[in-house]
Amino acid sequence: MNPRTGHASIPATVILQVILALAGGALSQCSNSSSPGRAGTDGGRCFPDNDGLTGGSYTIDLVVDDTGFSKTVISTQNDATVTFTLKNNGTMPHGFEVDCASVIPAYPNLPAGCPSMSCFPADSTIAPLAPGESRTITFFTPTTDLIYPFKSSEPSDSAVPGLNRGQWIVM
Repeated sequence: MNPRTGHASIPATVILQVILALAGGALSQCSNSSSPGRAGTDGGRCFPDNDGLTGGSYTIDLVVDDTGFSKTVISTQNDATVTFTLKNNGTMPHGFEVDCASVIPAYPNLPAGCPSMSCFPADSTIAPLAPGESRTITFFTPTTDLIYPFKSSEPSDSAVPGLNRGQWIVM
């Protein structure tokens, strides 16, 4: 009991333990190098949101053929739910995957403990589809506002420029 105020006092060691526990929780949100936390779980410490908007739902239909994708630029908000359909109109198998991106160009003063790369989740990849086949998946976009390259996930498509030049802009 504090004799001046008549209120119960909290020992300084307890306050210090609470502060350390909260700080440790915040730092742990920035420790995954493959996929930063969703929905701003890092409180903006690692990756402040550039436009102040997050989330939303997007339905994206993409067609691929033997020479390229029907869209080469896709834009969504960060931490958004995406329902994504890929249809293969080609004569050979083609798929879809988004590569990781370095955060350093966009966040050059990255705080210690924050990842230097940001990636879409593994469930955003579509394995190569047979000609005429389509597949629909649902996933969340990363927290980090960046431009992520996308391409066909079919290894033999690596030599086809139109299947390797897509950009997914996360705002």
